[in-house]
Parts: sequence; structure tokens; C-alpha cells
Amino acid sequence: MLGAIVLGAGLPAQAVTDAVPSVPLAVKVIGTFTGVELRWQPPADADGLTGYLVHRTVNGTETTYPTWGSWTGDEIGWTQSERIAGAAYSVSATSADGEGPVSSPITPVPTTEAIGLTNTVPVEGGNYRTYAGQVAVQGGTQVVPLAADGPTHVIGSEIATSPDGKEIVFAKGQESLWRVRTDVPGATPVQLVSGSTGIYRMAWSPDGTRIVYERLQPDSSSCLDMVAATGGTPVRIGCHLLMPTWLPDSQTIIAKDQFQGLLQRVQARANGAVLSSIAGTEQSAFPTVSPDGRWIGYASGNAAAVIPVGGGTPKLGASEGQALASIAWSPDGTKLLVNRSFAFAGNVLQVLPVDAAGQPGAAANVFQRPSDEHLGTAVWQGPRVAIKPTATVNGPNLSIPFDTAGMATPLAVTCQLDSAPAMACISPYTKTGVPSGTHVFQVKAVEPGGRTTVAVRSLNVDAVAPTVAFTSGAFELTKAASVTLSYGATDSSGIGSYDVRYRSATYLTNFGGYVTAASATKATSITLNVAAGNEYCVSVRARDVFGTVSGWTAERCFSRPMDDRALIASAGWSRGANAVYYLGTVTSSRVSGASLTRTVQAKRLFLVATRCQTCGSLQVYYGGKSVGTVNLNNATTQYQAVIALPTPATFLSGTVQLTVRSPYMSHQIDGLAVRRT
Repeated sequence: MLGAIVLGAGLPAQAVTDAVPSVPLAVKVIGTFTGVELRWQPPADADGLTGYLVHRTVNGTETTYPTWGSWTGDEIGWTQSERIAGAAYSVSATSADGEGPVSSPITPVPTTEAIGLTNTVPVEGGNYRTYAGQVAVQGGTQVVPLAADGPTHVIGSEIATSPDGKEIVFAKGQESLWRVRTDVPGATPVQLVSGSTGIYRMAWSPDGTRIVYERLQPDSSSCLDMVAATGGTPVRIGCHLLMPTWLPDSQTIIAKDQFQGLLQRVQARANGAVLSSIAGTEQSAFPTVSPDGRWIGYASGNAAAVIPVGGGTPKLGASEGQALASIAWSPDGTKLLVNRSFAFAGNVLQVLPVDAAGQPGAAANVFQRPSDEHLGTAVWQGPRVAIKPTATVNGPNLSIPFDTAGMATPLAVTCQLDSAPAMACISPYTKTGVPSGTHVFQVKAVEPGGRTTVAVRSLNVDAVAPTVAFTSGAFELTKAASVTLSYGATDSSGIGSYDVRYRSATYLTNFGGYVTAASATKATSITLNVAAGNEYCVSVRARDVFGTVSGWTAERCFSRPMDDRALIASAGWSRGANAVYYLGTVTSSRVSGASLTRTVQAKRLFLVATRCQTCGSLQVYYGGKSVGTVNLNNATTQYQAVIALPTPATFLSGTVQLTVRSPYMSHQIDGLAVRRT
């Protein structure tokens, strides 16, 4: 005990603590969406250090992490794949004498953008592993893994981002396909495809519904497969195609042809047809379509190239270093992010501005790894405006939903259709009376700090009404108590429903108003009950799946005869009944001069009568004037025969008279049909 006192007696009180290291210098704390990066410089008295302690404080609870960190440039770096809102970080150095003072706590500011990529690093035994991570756009110098472990480790070098910037899709061991949120710390990856081989480069459709990916084949060729973004059974689009990307319509893929080397437009469906080639792209690799749908960026040897989506003359950036390993557009479509290899210097991520004419500018380095590491695909991450799924064909009244969730507010959002001026808008964007054809819809969102994202969608609009017609029911009259009429329509977008209407008139009155027989029906036929002595005119119209309505068809008109009992009989006629006759009744005569009359309004008339070997003839009078004869004689007996009477010279509004001409011969009258049309 005394020795202890003697040993300390001649020392100043502070000397006991002077042996611990001083505070680390130039501490920086920045965040990605899912993790945190710390950097610092050693304390001035760095000799004898035994390490560092990273302090994380959350709601008053402190957790410490012993580390030596890793050298990144002239700084020491440390990352954590766990970002907790409100957490503050500080660093202290340690020596054999204890822990030195702790740096001032720093809380990383919220981030709106990061670079997502894959990083291949050496591990024990001379092996390498690849993991998915993020680099902070605000001066990040380290790849922060998306997770400490799990499916995002030991993956392929290729990833693709979702259209809303919140997820990536990746392959694990080329045998399974996964998606994972990149804006949520600790998100659980979701497996989409398993039990496959050769899964390689991927591209997420602009509407977010499908993922196309390259599959290496045993003969070294490549095929393109496509799967729903929620998983399921993939379909084969085609083979000898590489490096897929999507056009804004979400129906067409751009891919490189293995034989010609040209970029091809390919239908995004099973056994999709190659639609056309894009001239001038023979030396292309890693194509990517700009967010505004105007340009295709690609690697041409050691240079970044940009060509119009419709083809043309490519514009090249500067050629430097070695060949590019990936290329991606910024969310606003004004910059290219490229992964370039440099001899003995590892990978460097560069940003190239692209002007309004599509010319890439001078590259600026934004991130670099040492030569023993390798960066794979690099893409921008962060919430961005995204247009939700839209129909392949749209009607003239558009309603297009879009999503800006996760972006900083207040947000300035504008929408633009074709060349019309951009206007402030909210979701869904609506527009009526859009003409048929292909249209381009663009939505732009600008955050308070100026960060801009753009989404575009090509839309096919069908504003042409269906073509509709009757397919059966062409007759002058019917003796049945009901009639079935069939109809059909054609339209490029499909038929939604039909409306059927009719109007009717008696033999002595004009047509009344239209009566709705069916409204918004999907049936392609209708059965109408019809009354004896009336005429009916039926018309139909169709609407397509978007509600565009055709005009009414020309009317299909017919009448049902009045019974013989409705005719006024003179002397010499007798009334009878039998099931063989129309409505079960008949009026007969063998007396010359016997007449049947009826006052009508008619354009045409038809007699229902029996024809037989012993049947005679009738004289026909309109308004008391003879207009011709009707011969009922026939080799065989025909009950309920329909016989056209002479056509009136003008519209008849008066009497019809049928007079027996052949005495002693049979005249069996069953009914009279009157047509006003």
C-alpha cells in the first residue's frame, strides 16, 4: 500500500490519464438508406494504440463496437449495416492504458439518394465473395453492405433497380433470383425464382410488374427469361439475346443480338418477336434507356455512348482507362453513372453529364476501390417518382396513377402529355378526349433541395368506337310470338357491352318512342316478345372496354301479322279454327265478290293465307282502287304461306280490300302483315 503511495507521490494529478490516447480527428458520419459509414483520422498521439471504440447512442442507450477499422485513403473507415433513426455516433481511441476521450456525437442526416452496387472482396484462402451494398452519394468512400449477412452476400456481380428506386433484384449463385428493399434497414429478401442455372443480367420493367433476365446456356449462348416481380414461373422470350433493358411502354425490351451485335427491339412476352434493329449500335454493351425515354446509353468500347431510342448517330464520351463494366442513368435522365476499370487502380465510378442533345460530357470520379476489390453493376438508389402499371391499350379518358412516396416534401410535381406544356398535377393524372394513337406521358418530381426524378410511359390510346352489326334476324315478318336477334362488334381494345333498343307501331298508328330492351349487356343476342299486328324496329350499339360508344346500327325492322279476325268480312265469308292456321283461326270463302277489308297505314303489306291446288285468286284494292291480284293456287298445300301484296305507289293511309275473283274455289285467309318501313 505504501509503495503505491510513493510511486504516485511525485506525479501531477493529470499525469495518470495522459497515457491514454487523445480524441480521433476529423470524424465524419454519413448514412446510406440501410447503414452508416464512419471515417476518422488517428489521434495526434497514435503510438501504442490498441484500437478504437465506435459509440452508438439511441434514446440514451449506448452501444460500443471495438474495431481497428480499415484504411480508406488517408482515413480509417468503419461501416454498420444497421441504420437506426436518431442514432448518434462518436469514436474514441484505446491503448494499454485505457480509452481516450470520445469525439462529439454526430447524427447522420437523412439521405435521399445512394449508389447501389455489388462489391467483390478477397476473403481467407485466396477466395473472393460478392455482396450487395450502398455508397453514400454525399462523399461516401466505403461500400456499406445492405445486411450483415444473409442472401445479399455471395451473389452475382449484376443487379437492377426497381422503377421506384426502392429495391434491387439480384441473383444468388446464378441459381436463384431475389428482390430486396434498399430503403429499409434490415429488409428481408424475397426469392422470386429458384432451381435455375445461369441467371445473369437483369432489368426491371418500368411499370414494376416484371423482371427480365439473361440466362447463360450450356453452349455459351444466352436466352432471355421473364418472371413476374412477385415471383412465379418464368417464360422464355427468346435466345441469342443479351443485356436486356426496357422501353417506357413496358411492353418492349431492348437487347443485344449475339450474332449481329446490334441492339434489337423485342416483344416482352413468351416467344417474343424481334421487331426491329437499332442501326449504329454494333459495338454496344450494357444498354440502358433514359428515364425520359429519349435515349439509350451504352458502353462502346472504353467510352460511354448515347443514341436516340429511335436510332441514329451515336454520340461518344471520352475514351479512357479500360472497358466499362456497367452504365446507368440518373433518375432525372441528365447524367450517366459508369463503372470503369483502370489498370492497377481497381474500379472507379464516374458520373458523366449528358446534355440536351445527348452528348456525354467530361467524367467526374465519385467512388473508387483498391485494385484487390471489384465493383459490379452500379445503379442510383432512392425514392423516385414512378408511374404505376397501365393498360396496354387505353381509352380516350386517361387516368394514370403515379407514386412519389418517400420523396422529400414539399414536392413539386408536373405532368406532361406529348408536347403539351407541363402542368402541376396530382395522382392520378387525368385527361379526357385523348385521340387515338401512341402518346407519351411524363411526370417529373422535384424535391426541395432540387433533386429531380422523371418517369415516362408510352401509351396506346384507342378512341375509335366499335364497329357493330346484326349477325342474324334479317326478315320481313315473323309469325312467332317472340323473336331472337343476334349482333356482334369488333374493336381493337375489346368489347365491353351492348345496348339494345326498339320502337313499335300498330297497323294504324305511327311509331312510339324507343324502349330499352337491354342496357350494358355482354350478351350478343336478345329475345323480344312481339304482338300481332305490330311492327318493330330494333337497333343496337356497342361500347369498348374503355366506354367509347358506337352509334346505333341501322334499324332491323319486322312485323307480326294481325290475325284474320282483325279483317272486316262481308257476306260470303265464314270463320273457322284449326291448329294448322296462324293463331289457330281462318276466314274462308268460295263466293265471288266476297271481300275482306282493313283500314291501315302502310308502305308494304303481306298476306298470310293457304295455298293449294283448289285455291283461287283475290283482287287487291288500296283506297278503293284496284292495284293487282293475288294467286293462291299452288301444286301442294301450304298453310300460313306469306305472300307479298302489290307495293303501294305512295304511303297508304286508307283501306286494304281483298275480293274473291274465283267462284267455287277455296280462299283461306290467315292474317295481314303491315309494314310502315
